[in-house]
Amino acid sequence: MADKTKVGKVFPPYIFEVEKGKIAEFAMAVSQKESKSQVKPIYVDAGAAKTAGYKDIVPPSTFQTCFLLWGGGGLMPMLQEVGINLIRLLHGEEEYEYLLPVHPGDVMTGVIKVVEMFDKEKKGKPGKFMEFTVLEAEIRNQRGELAMRARTTLVER
Repeated sequence: MADKTKVGKVFPPYIFEVEKGKIAEFAMAVSQKESKSQVKPIYVDAGAAKTAGYKDIVPPSTFQTCFLLWGGGGLMPMLQEVGINLIRLLHGEEEYEYLLPVHPGDVMTGVIKVVEMFDKEKKGKPGKFMEFTVLEAEIRNQRGELAMRARTTLVER
């Protein structure tokens, strides 16, 4: 059961260096295609990315998840500190707001805050509740520019 006294908690900054190989690997993992040659070229080919107006390859839109999972100590220690039972954890939703492009070599620093925790009764099951925890992250590049915001809703059944 999540500890509602943790609302407002800001976790220490975490750092994630964006690597070409990680972008390509992620693009292949989330692609419904069967081979690297069928993945969108802007994710794996610098020439194609430049033709499309980018300075280098760019990551797929959900790549930000890597920052959260692998940056700093990762997501799991944060969830444990908030008191979420990982066995009962469901993924609710993700929202991303992209403000600047992200490229290989960028060093991203993210700060996560617990912004909300609430209970909601299960439909058709009076007296049975699910607990929701909402995390927000602001991620800045190596120049201190705000590159993206993310909002994650977690559900504890």
